[in-house]
Amino acid sequence: MKRRLSDVVYRQMLADAKRLETGPGGHTGATLQSSAADLIPMAGTSDKSLPGPAEPQSRTPFKMAT
Repeated sequence: MKRRLSDVVYRQMLADAKRLETGPGGHTGATLQSSAADLIPMAGTSDKSLPGPAEPQSRTPFKMAT
């Protein structure tokens, strides 16, 4: 009886370890398909480019401690 119980527990431990190893996707190892939704980024019809280069902004000078 103890031997059978031990075998059942051991088999369940192996099954649990295998399930954790595979992760939520269910498969181990690398995939041949990309997980990226869209490989080439495209601008939508409502996206417009900016009118020109950005204006340079002046920086506030650092005050030296005395």
